[in-house]
Amino acid sequence: MQQAEAALNGAARSPRNDNPLAATRALVPWLAEQAARTETEGRIPEDVAGRLIDAGVFDLTVPRRYGGLELSPAEAWPVVFEVARGCASSAWLVGLIAANILMLGKFSDQAQAEVFDPQAAPVVPMLTGGVGKDIEACATRGGIVLSGQWRYASGVDIASWVGLLVTLPETADRKAAPAIVLVPASEFAIDHDSWNVLGMRGTGSKTVTLSRVFVPQHRFLDWATLQAGGCHPDCSTEGAIYRLPLNAIFAMSVAAPTLGVASAVVESFRDVVATRVSAGTGQAQVDDRLSHIRLASADATISMLRDTLVTDSRRLMDSLGTGAMLGIEARAAIRTRIARSAELARSETQGLFGAIGGAILPTGSRIERLFRDLHAMSSHFLLQTDVIGELHGRLMLGLDIPAGARV
Repeated sequence: MQQAEAALNGAARSPRNDNPLAATRALVPWLAEQAARTETEGRIPEDVAGRLIDAGVFDLTVPRRYGGLELSPAEAWPVVFEVARGCASSAWLVGLIAANILMLGKFSDQAQAEVFDPQAAPVVPMLTGGVGKDIEACATRGGIVLSGQWRYASGVDIASWVGLLVTLPETADRKAAPAIVLVPASEFAIDHDSWNVLGMRGTGSKTVTLSRVFVPQHRFLDWATLQAGGCHPDCSTEGAIYRLPLNAIFAMSVAAPTLGVASAVVESFRDVVATRVSAGTGQAQVDDRLSHIRLASADATISMLRDTLVTDSRRLMDSLGTGAMLGIEARAAIRTRIARSAELARSETQGLFGAIGGAILPTGSRIERLFRDLHAMSSHFLLQTDVIGELHGRLMLGLDIPAGARV
């Protein structure tokens, strides 16, 4: 903890890797070789996690004073795109953690010093989407005693901390209200049989249980404060990225690996077409005109979608330079573009999967794994176009939207 305390006092440590994009790009072939094993194990294996940590992919948005790179989302997402070329499950985790750390950068300095301890990579699942049950939070001196069970703790096998959305009990000093609380991952029991899914098998998004653990109040952060773009009163983090609207960033954090996997589908389609011979016609698919068109169209479309994600990320940052967050309608427009990008990526790659035909059927191939991963990722609730589209459409028409809508 000495280095973390030094960081708290202003003495920053050096990052693990100051060029994660180049490091990740070099790691892609090895990650691709490990992807099947990662899926079979149902988690990110320790050696894969170690290589990712060394590449600096979990330090992308960590504050500089704690040895992070403090990159903007526009700089972080290309790293996620690269990881996805090698391993979809690893990319999912890297994208989520980049966004989660932006939330952590709003916590008290004392909590940040604990979470960003240089002895452990800041792999911190945030369980905020109504995934808990049997939650009990009892007020006690200096904090709460917390119990409960939560699903979808992505990467929990290699996590250092876990963030939980719970309702803090009423006390003499406060009313009952939702808050994010931070708990060391070592306090959780993991149900290793709980993650049985079609795609994204390697994320290890398992169910975890907490049994009467004390959580001190310096690890609380009011949910309403977070939604309003605020931070803990004892937070001295100054970087602009920690003032970004979190709902848009969280949606981007699941769109980035989705678009990265879509690019991997394009690459895989190219490789399959280069060698495949149609069983029905005996024709080499590399000579098929429609395959040429599908390949070029998909590549162009996915590239445009990735560029739009990065551009919208810059737009959010630029708005902070004016001293004001983007208005709610502009944020809803970005959220709609994020959701549509996943929908378009799925549609475009579906044409590639169809053109491959029976070659996609054998289990264990890269293209079959990508098919499952892409469909699983693009189905995430943050990427559902109808939900955000309704909100955006109402705002465009000058109508009210529900209180607390995550825009």
